[in-house]
Amino acid sequence: MAIMTFALDHGFKVGKAVHHEVGLRELSSGDYIDAQLAAEKVIVNDGVAMAYTSDVLYGIELLVRQVEYIGSVQGPISIKELRKLHQDDFKLLQEKASELDELITKELENRGRS
Repeated sequence: MAIMTFALDHGFKVGKAVHHEVGLRELSSGDYIDAQLAAEKVIVNDGVAMAYTSDVLYGIELLVRQVEYIGSVQGPISIKELRKLHQDDFKLLQEKASELDELITKELENRGRS
């Protein structure tokens, strides 16, 4: 399983410790299923119950599952912990997760050609 590492600019504070090193991992089938279930809500519209999945929440649920670790904090992290990140670090985390996803997609495409 692929792990991408990088450093947060501002860090993730836990107690007095500030962690900078992040490890992101490849998502598994179970991660996609669990994120989908976590992002699904039942709403009632005109007396009819309907399942609704928030695309934003689904993306966040995938992101927290993709975090293998931040310093000594083992992933997955919670959304509550994700909220503690500085906005620059949050943006960097999203960018690196997208970069990892693209690398994995390219590798799968290359395997299909060989």
